[in-house]
Amino acid sequence: MRHAADSARAAQRERPSMEKRTIASISATCGILWIFVFQYVITTFTDLWQGITSAFRGVYAALGPGIFAGTFLVISGVIFGAFIFQLLTKRFEVVFAGAMGLLYLATLWYVLFDRTPGTRGINLDITQFGAQFASTPLDMMWNIAIFIPLGMVLQLLIKSMWKTTLVEVVLALIVEGAQYIFSVGIFDVLDILLNVIGIALGALIISSATLDGWNFGMDRHSLTFTR
Repeated sequence: MRHAADSARAAQRERPSMEKRTIASISATCGILWIFVFQYVITTFTDLWQGITSAFRGVYAALGPGIFAGTFLVISGVIFGAFIFQLLTKRFEVVFAGAMGLLYLATLWYVLFDRTPGTRGINLDITQFGAQFASTPLDMMWNIAIFIPLGMVLQLLIKSMWKTTLVEVVLALIVEGAQYIFSVGIFDVLDILLNVIGIALGALIISSATLDGWNFGMDRHSLTFTR
């Protein structure tokens, strides 16, 4: 009996490590698959790859097209695998979360403001929504998707949907106004609408998770979410 009890305790101690090894295997597989999927995406949507090479133009020039592409794909695969691992363990290390936050902010800055000055205008015609969606659906979906993480963070911080909605409208107006003031874009009511939709979707995800019993916490070392 004592031997059986010792074996049961040993099995309980071993189970978390086994689970972690399984999660690590899944995460590594996802990272490898990401490399192939992303390679297909940038090959299909050449504008996306041109934007990436433009954002890292210095590194691209130093490494050359082949080495840059391989390095970028591998690094993005490692990051995605690490993200999946921490997502499945429901624990994000603060260093990793901070690095992803900085990368996200840099991406936002590049998408919104890294343009050659000289473009300025105002578009308040919301009736163009249908025509623009028919002609450039991917651009419109990108304008929504890029703001979803921001909505999630705002909802975690503010914890109120109507306050988050107010903040998201103000932020969208500030972004479009800054593009107009610095002549790097058009003050476009359609962009404001899409940005607000993206932030609202992110806030809705967190709000729904909270209502379903998920708790989000943070300490000095990690961000956690438990149910």
